[in-house]
Amino acid sequence: MKFFPFQRIIRHPFFPGLAAEPAAAARGRSKALAGTFAELARAAARGVVARRAVYVLTSERDPLSDGERDELWRLFQVPVYALLMKRGGRVAGWECEAQNGLHIAEGGDKTGCACGRPGGRLTDAGRLAHAAD
Repeated sequence: MKFFPFQRIIRHPFFPGLAAEPAAAARGRSKALAGTFAELARAAARGVVARRAVYVLTSERDPLSDGERDELWRLFQVPVYALLMKRGGRVAGWECEAQNGLHIAEGGDKTGCACGRPGGRLTDAGRLAHAAD
């Protein structure tokens, strides 16, 4: 059974050995959960607990709002990170603990990030949509 946009298991760059469980399939306690805001909110209502992190799958049409981030923090009490998804279910950019733009594999701004990771970042919301194409 496929859980759109979970066409592949999400592995966040901060936790390379940690597979995020799709919120739609989660039961009980999970190290990390991934899903849209609505899927994660439903998982919390079912009593699912995340122990390490929550990854919110976003798109240019459905970015993560500050209110949604606050709500997920209240529900799960773990860090909440945005993942910008490309069409086809692949990760285009990921948010780090500095939460100041998205890290990307290629291109983007070469300005440093407070987290210390090298590479490009997208900090302009207008360019986030282009990255997801």
